[in-house]
Amino acid sequence: MIASVFRTLLHPLLWLLCLAAAPCMAEPPILGIKDALRLPAYLSMTLSPDGKHIAAIARKGEASKLVLIDTATMASRFLESEGPAMENPSDVDWVDDTRLAVDSDHGVDLIDLSGTYPTFLGSRYIGKVNPDSAGNVRILANGYRTPAYIARITLRTGESEVVNFHMPGKPVWWILDDNGDARVVSTISTAIWSDDTSITHWYRAAQDKPWEKLATFGYSDEHWWPQSLSRDQKSLVVRSRHDRDTFAYFRYSLETRSVGELLAGHPTQDIYVPDTETDGQFRQIASAGMKPVVEWFDPAWAAMQKSVDTALPDRMNLISGSLTNKLLIYSYSDVDPGQWLLLDVPSASLRKVASAKPEIDAGAMRPMQVVRYTARDGLSIPAYLTLPSATGAAKPAVILIHGGPAARDGWSFNPEVQLLAARGYVVLQPQFRGSSGFGKAFMTAGYGQWGLAMQDDISDGVRWLVEQGHADPQRICIYGASYGGYAAMWGLAKTPELYRCGASFAGVSDIAYMLKDDSDTNAGATGRLATNILVGGAGRTKQAFDQVSPLKNAARITAPVLLAHGEWDRRVPIEHGRKMHKALKEANKEVEWMILEKEGHGIYHEDNREKFYGALFKLLERTIGAGAPP
Repeated sequence: MIASVFRTLLHPLLWLLCLAAAPCMAEPPILGIKDALRLPAYLSMTLSPDGKHIAAIARKGEASKLVLIDTATMASRFLESEGPAMENPSDVDWVDDTRLAVDSDHGVDLIDLSGTYPTFLGSRYIGKVNPDSAGNVRILANGYRTPAYIARITLRTGESEVVNFHMPGKPVWWILDDNGDARVVSTISTAIWSDDTSITHWYRAAQDKPWEKLATFGYSDEHWWPQSLSRDQKSLVVRSRHDRDTFAYFRYSLETRSVGELLAGHPTQDIYVPDTETDGQFRQIASAGMKPVVEWFDPAWAAMQKSVDTALPDRMNLISGSLTNKLLIYSYSDVDPGQWLLLDVPSASLRKVASAKPEIDAGAMRPMQVVRYTARDGLSIPAYLTLPSATGAAKPAVILIHGGPAARDGWSFNPEVQLLAARGYVVLQPQFRGSSGFGKAFMTAGYGQWGLAMQDDISDGVRWLVEQGHADPQRICIYGASYGGYAAMWGLAKTPELYRCGASFAGVSDIAYMLKDDSDTNAGATGRLATNILVGGAGRTKQAFDQVSPLKNAARITAPVLLAHGEWDRRVPIEHGRKMHKALKEANKEVEWMILEKEGHGIYHEDNREKFYGALFKLLERTIGAGAPP
């Protein structure tokens, strides 16, 4: 029945999608920097339990505002209140049909549908718990600026009590039961005078029972993380790579203190659970492959997901709400930043609510292809390939390197990719070894390989691109941010024959300096440990780091360089950029140096975006674009 409802909606849905696109043009205007990088008109939407309202976070000028949409009329209105409540809201949750927990700059407020009676809750809303003996609604919230301080609040009376932890160590993760009592807690501790850090998982049978230690792991050890407690109190659901390469979900026995039954997993991809699971009975899981996939365990929800995906192919469609009332669908793709649709299930009527970025013409964007190529040592490297609309001879290309490096690119609308493709550039995004989401072996293959095998994976991607006839070998540039900035500068120094220009935003210029700079990463023991694991610091000397340092090898760079850095960057301090600029100037290299005022580890102000990307596109145009010399 549910599947047949969506078959009848196929044509109206496609009609709505056509309405969202700009009118067809023979030659659509080139995608502008402002349109591509402007914040979305809507950041998020969530449907009320009764389906009567949608709460949305919308952009209003430079700020964000809370919007309430009536699902019967689609009329919308801003919810505003006096005082500091709801200044720049960033998240919203429905507590019940008439009350919202709104996360804003100053904390979390509880408001009603008028928005005029805010009650301050704390720093973060956690969720509802069992009502008290009189049936009053109770919720949980974090205390202000103290994550491990949790308050249980009775909404009718405003009474609040602290959830008791009473345990050694610093809590960093916890599982609460239906009453809101802490039952499983993970703590972290660092040895005095060293960075040796351990993680310990604890359990107690009841609020008044003593804590029992389940397991202790070193920070770099392979370990599991608790996700939920079973109703019978005999087991946990944990996330682990237990005896496998990818993250999966297992049952952990509290009686035998051991990881046992596999509950959900994928042989080649990490998975995660976007929804709460109980007793290992998952509602849904999502894979972390090159193109994400959602799987429902409930047959009715699975049927609805299949129907939605059939009507909206080649998209990621996230559904929420009620299968017997209303469903909110958030649908996005590599060419569409996203749109929200409302399905009234009983009447089989579908309406478009809003687009995240209505200024984007999805029909003029370029699709991201999932490709693979073989590195020189035989490792298979996944990548995203985006081709410009023009056909014919091999095109100029930009190798776009992600940050992290224990991170990855994803299949979604990428404004940088679309800006480059709109200007006629092929874009390759290699997911080099050390990238996350592809299993432990793939990630650990990158440990200690900054500038070595990780860089070879990028170089091999360039050669593959040329061999496939996608790119002109004389018209290739490399660009990245953070770790991507390091890889871009090191690519220019290690393989100068491959590139005609390079650009780095917020890039690391020297590994040895990174290990001792005043970054926020170095401010904590876990940050220092994580960095050392990634760069292989324990087994590599300063001399080894110097051999793969863009800063120490600036003289080997032959191509023009664009360097930019945010003046307030705490992740990669601006001194990295200043040092690299100085080294290039002293080596008489062609370099443009740009300090972006009031920016940190990203570019958030519109004038700075225009400044940086304008300079980047000028560099590309004169080195590999139509204006480049033959």
